[in-house]
Amino acid sequence: MKPCFEYKKPVIKSKTFIVWEPCSKSHSEVVPGYVKYLLDLGYHVSVIVNPQHYKSGLFSRFEDKNLTLNKMSRKEVKEFFRKNNLKDVSGVLVTTSGKLCDSIHYEQCYESFNPEADKSKLFFVEHEVKHSVDAGTWREDIITLRKLNYKEADSVVVNPHYFGEVKLTPKNSDIVNFVTVGAIQGKKKNNDLIINSVKELHEKGIHNFKITVIGKGHLKKLPKELQQYFDIKGRLPFDKMYDEIEKADFLITSYDETKPGHIRYNTTGTSGNFQLVYGFAKPCIIIESFGPINGFDSSNSILYKTDSEFANALQKGIEMSSEKYSELQKNLKAYADKLYENSKENLRKLITTKGGINE
Repeated sequence: MKPCFEYKKPVIKSKTFIVWEPCSKSHSEVVPGYVKYLLDLGYHVSVIVNPQHYKSGLFSRFEDKNLTLNKMSRKEVKEFFRKNNLKDVSGVLVTTSGKLCDSIHYEQCYESFNPEADKSKLFFVEHEVKHSVDAGTWREDIITLRKLNYKEADSVVVNPHYFGEVKLTPKNSDIVNFVTVGAIQGKKKNNDLIINSVKELHEKGIHNFKITVIGKGHLKKLPKELQQYFDIKGRLPFDKMYDEIEKADFLITSYDETKPGHIRYNTTGTSGNFQLVYGFAKPCIIIESFGPINGFDSSNSILYKTDSEFANALQKGIEMSSEKYSELQKNLKAYADKLYENSKENLRKLITTKGGINE
């Protein structure tokens, strides 16, 4: 049964948990995963996100009779939470707390709700803990997508990597498809590393591969002889992105452990790329130092120690047998399944501890 759409105010039924993503542009990819946990815990889930994300296929692979997708304007959302005391809901999960506060003073989040609302029913997800940990205001009852690796800070780990029905596809037998997801810019990606590694493979006579690039922007000054290896998709709606990930063999990352903008993916935050790796069981190419905290090792991924080994890592993926690939995929799926069960239990305990209704 397809989820139904409602307008003006969120649908509230018996045992309803509201999932609200207040960020209109990013982070909505975590919403299906959090919805799935709450459905598994027995709730009716009423979702509030930017309606444009529905049109782009955020829930295109997701069906459940206990899921309601609400179409509300920012004004309507703000008005609802300001007026409603939430007595008739089991809880509200805000999937980006940083849109309601400065990520230091979390009490600011409550200002978006009716003063009479029971605070024990309000749950928050933080995507960057550095500011609050440094300020000494971090709260260990706040949800993060991954175990923290910063100043011994602790959190409630609930990793959202469910996107709906997914096919586990075998390794392509002809052209090996590496995919990279995210804005194409130096701050978040080490594009020179990818381009130089493709050039190295080209010069070795290795041609049976391509790099599928999903994200806004473009690769400037790409040498003509290398253009054949790049399939620039641009920014895609969610349903098309899901399709491209499903067709891929490996998801490549190109993190630089010396860049501040990259270090956070190993310490105080995480990357949406990892959720796709877990959710679609696509082995990733990742620098070794970023592996352990994110659950990646040689049994489920291809690791490289330094940038100079990146091309060799790609070559290893190209030459990998279908049997070895299947083994990596199987191990990755096992890790993701365990992560799912642990996350669901963490969320259940948090709701129970804070006093939420979980009959």
